[in-house]
Amino acid sequence: MGQGLNKVKRRIQTVDSTKKITSAMKLVSSVKFSKLQKELNAKQLYLDELQKIGNIIFNAAKGAKMKKRYFEAPEEATKNLYVLVNANMGLCGAYNHNIYKLFTEIYKKGDEVLIIGDSLLSRLEQESVEINTDFIKIDEVLSIANVRKLAHAVLEFYKTKKYKKISLIYTHYKNVISYEVKEFSLLPLSYEFDNKMQENPGDFEPNLEYVVNSFINKYLTSQLYLKIYESHISEQASRRNAMDNADKNAEDLIDKLTLEYNKARQAAITQEITEIVGGAANK
Repeated sequence: MGQGLNKVKRRIQTVDSTKKITSAMKLVSSVKFSKLQKELNAKQLYLDELQKIGNIIFNAAKGAKMKKRYFEAPEEATKNLYVLVNANMGLCGAYNHNIYKLFTEIYKKGDEVLIIGDSLLSRLEQESVEINTDFIKIDEVLSIANVRKLAHAVLEFYKTKKYKKISLIYTHYKNVISYEVKEFSLLPLSYEFDNKMQENPGDFEPNLEYVVNSFINKYLTSQLYLKIYESHISEQASRRNAMDNADKNAEDLIDKLTLEYNKARQAAITQEITEIVGGAANK
């Protein structure tokens, strides 16, 4: 009975040690999440204003018959390129699994991947997916300068006319308990055109083509930056929730083991008393 008590006691100590780790990780994720969430609204406001400018420029571009350059897939293209945003760390619930699930639903043999984050790297390598790892660590230090380089690379890839489309697979943040993996078309641009805006596009200096070519990189940079940022927030929220659930499960298990330990201990005491009383009665 003593060995059984010690075994249960060691299990309680092990679970308690695990709980300390999950509590610490939950705290770290909560702090990171709170900081990121406060900054998200300002970034979204900037993108909304940029979108309004984009509406004017892109509608003018279509009206001037510049649509094929950025709004239609190259006729000679044969495959797609996916910019795949996943985590650099695990212990974040189903975050990476959900990204992988959407990717496998839309991926076709021959398509290529530009990966951001390395959690899914080995899994994709096992399936012989062609992977570009030039920007795999870009989200560790997420800055406009780094994302601008990514946007420039995406634009250059598209200009080769190898790809029918270049899409971003990211996790859209809704709230602390709700986030959804989405595909967003980077190029060709996905846009709802306005015929009225095309009729009166306005004047562009030095000319429309120069403005479009200058604006497109800024537009892609902002879209990439915000959506990678959303993925980062969703990852922290997912990790926070996973650690919170692990915390609660650890507490439940400790309560269960403590009850088991107390019952075993009480049974051991009862057994000892019974043996003492039985021994005295036999004298």
